[in-house]
Amino acid sequence: MDSSAKSAASTKHVVIVGAGFAGQNCARKLASDSSAEPLMELLISYRKQWFQQTRLVLFAAAAFFSCPAMAQQTTGGQRWFDQDTMTDNWGGERTSLQDAGINLRAHFTTESAGNPSGGNYQAVRYTQQIDFGADFDLDRLMRIHDAKIQVTLTDRVGGSLSADAIGNQFAVQELYGAGQNFRLAEMNYQQDFLKHKVTIELGWSPIGDNFAGLPYFCNFQNGVICGHASAMTTDSGAHNFPTAEWGVRINVSPRPDFYVATGIYQVNPNEGDSDKGVDLSFRSTGAFVPIELGWLPGQGSGRLPGVYKIGGYYNSSEAPDLFKDINGQPAGLTGEPLGQHNGRWGAYIMPDQMVFREASSSNRGLTLGAMVTVGDPDTAKYSYSWVAGGHYQGTFPRRDNDVVSFMIAYARTNSRLTQYQRDLDTVAPGSVGIQTYESIAEIDYGLQLTRWLKIRPNLQYVINPAGTGKIPNAFVIGLYTQVTF
Repeated sequence: MDSSAKSAASTKHVVIVGAGFAGQNCARKLASDSSAEPLMELLISYRKQWFQQTRLVLFAAAAFFSCPAMAQQTTGGQRWFDQDTMTDNWGGERTSLQDAGINLRAHFTTESAGNPSGGNYQAVRYTQQIDFGADFDLDRLMRIHDAKIQVTLTDRVGGSLSADAIGNQFAVQELYGAGQNFRLAEMNYQQDFLKHKVTIELGWSPIGDNFAGLPYFCNFQNGVICGHASAMTTDSGAHNFPTAEWGVRINVSPRPDFYVATGIYQVNPNEGDSDKGVDLSFRSTGAFVPIELGWLPGQGSGRLPGVYKIGGYYNSSEAPDLFKDINGQPAGLTGEPLGQHNGRWGAYIMPDQMVFREASSSNRGLTLGAMVTVGDPDTAKYSYSWVAGGHYQGTFPRRDNDVVSFMIAYARTNSRLTQYQRDLDTVAPGSVGIQTYESIAEIDYGLQLTRWLKIRPNLQYVINPAGTGKIPNAFVIGLYTQVTF
């Protein structure tokens, strides 16, 4: 090790050890104050839950910001921090595979969250996901032009702060869910026709990958929005990544700035269960049919780009009425089973527009977006929901890829469900919470430490958790990390 590298390693050691001693001194002072016992318990929980994740972040941050000498070390003529992936090119093997038509990919993603105040009680939870897969270019592999096969697997473990401590409806860690298991997330065949104007995809796919999505809205940790609205997912009975179902999709783009897409998918309400990770059965309660129209102005033209979508869906599966029983009477008062409807529907509209750009050839600038959904009045838990927010890319000089994201979301409980709960409460006072709405606010700073490592500290505020008015509003501190291998 040369002298500059030794200096870099020494600096990193001092930074991390110094932070550790500072934290211990702070903890000793808090321990001497009996009024700080709840805070001490939360700090201990933070330490246990976040140790593995923050160790990676601390080492990367210390190296990146405090050790310029280390950043100058090269492997094969390229700085490690400038590589597109953490594992680089595997001595040329990765490029050889890509040239042959095989593109391998993998990520390790974590989300931690703690609520210093509000919710049912204070705690910290950590959850993680490993995803890995491959895209097979059949043009290169088998001379099938404009065709590919996509395969993705995921593995999730961890806990949910929303489920365990806050008690709210929209998870403050969107990675949590889908059975928390090993899962086949994608296995499909895609074929383009007519010079890419028509695309057909068939196989095992999450519906939310291709419909009702705005990718920039995945810059948030809360599950109320990650490209598509969680309230609409609940209302529709569809599944989102990594939960998939058998189906077929067709996308027609007669011109580059316009498309119409539709499809048909099986409906299996149990597909997201923990024992269904590799269950590829064709069991179905009905068919899910989405349709979407999209307009993409300003793409690649030097003008400010935008994405505008409008769409809807129909799920033919039976769904229970929210208020009436099988005889058409208030089920909360009669105690009879809820009536059933043959199918349910919903609709959405999504505008997303860049409104300011620092320079015509730059990605630095402000983009604003929104999403509004409505659900079937007879069966949808949420009669409507909306999300509004935006992001600014390029926060400081030489930080072109850092992003500040902000949003506020609101989901209104269907008034028929609220009345049903009131009726139940009349018959048995205190037996059920009466839900009206839940709202979420969040701000994130996405720090692109390297091309292959990003961290995203965030603050969330959960308003009216569970929608009942009985749980205190919760303040949440979160941290997202992702490594691209």
